[in-house]
Amino acid sequence: FVLNLDKLFTPKSAAALKAAVGKSMWQAVHIPTTVSRTCDGGTTSRWSAMQIGMSFIGAYKMCAGEAAVADLAFAAKHAGVIQMADILPARRARGPNEPGGIKFGHFCDMVQSDRKYPNDPVRSSLEIVAAGTMLFDQIWLGSYMSGGVGFTQYATAAYTDNILDDFTQYGVDYIKKRH
Repeated sequence: FVLNLDKLFTPKSAAALKAAVGKSMWQAVHIPTTVSRTCDGGTTSRWSAMQIGMSFIGAYKMCAGEAAVADLAFAAKHAGVIQMADILPARRARGPNEPGGIKFGHFCDMVQSDRKYPNDPVRSSLEIVAAGTMLFDQIWLGSYMSGGVGFTQYATAAYTDNILDDFTQYGVDYIKKRH
């Protein structure tokens, strides 16, 4: 499939992505949600390697024996990989590309609420908080901490009524009045 960057991103973001990607080809990794939620980033990388290897073997109608190894090794050596997350500290890391290592700025770009709500900073921010609560609290910390004991308390403001909504709107109104 082909992604139309002009439709999916703001003009500034689309131009930056086009400049970075250039004429490269990339493969999207299709992995069951349950695998990426319950396993580490290393599992996702291995799943990707398996897909790339099988698509290469299928495209060139090769047997999966030794004849394929040299070509696959060459392709893997020269492949570009985009990791969405940085490595975590050694005492916390389980594998590369863990959800806990996603930079908050990258996460905000992934959510793209500033594109959907460009004139509503409160809604844009709250959409990011909601997605972050799901990813970092429920999926990452919840699975990493074996049940997430205690971590639901830190995210309570994002889950309950309009507490965070009202406070954020108050903050925006305060800034508009003072500055």
